[in-house]
Amino acid sequence: MTKQLLLTGLLLSLTACGNPQKTKEEAFPGQFIGADYLLSEQDAQRWANASRQAEQCIYPNLTRIQKQHFSKEDAYIHAQYVFFYPLEKIIGEQYVKMIQDDEKSMGYAQHQFKKYKADNVEKLGADECRLLQENARNDLAVVKGQYKSGMVEEIKTDTKKDPDGVATNENKFFFDIIKWGTALLL
Repeated sequence: MTKQLLLTGLLLSLTACGNPQKTKEEAFPGQFIGADYLLSEQDAQRWANASRQAEQCIYPNLTRIQKQHFSKEDAYIHAQYVFFYPLEKIIGEQYVKMIQDDEKSMGYAQHQFKKYKADNVEKLGADECRLLQENARNDLAVVKGQYKSGMVEEIKTDTKKDPDGVATNENKFFFDIIKWGTALLL
């Protein structure tokens, strides 16, 4: 009996001396109870990294002061391309809308984002970055009121050129001068 008690006591003392870091879990913040959507730890980490990559690509020289003085249009494009589009790629459009519509879900997503925000992330590929920059630039132009067509633009290639350049649009002015000059002489 004493051996069993001693063995049980020893076993309890060993488990009590275990690593508290591994067994300790962060408490769920109470203000987010009842949120419509709770962003998982893995998704939050992927989102923070993708967001930082997009920001480094689109705004490589952005300072804190410049960011604080964004126009409404610039702030909107920044929020879309740096926060919402990367999150949309991870969890899907319907869940992003759910987060945007619910204050508690948005607060929890921001909490998770701040928790995993990183400064050093791998840069996007050159082609992906160029496409992202172009799309952001076009969307900013649209938001600022400039018309941009979403269709592919056709480039007219009129390469029919007369090799000697006689009586073409290139030298039409010169041809007109000769024609009028001859008419005046006659």
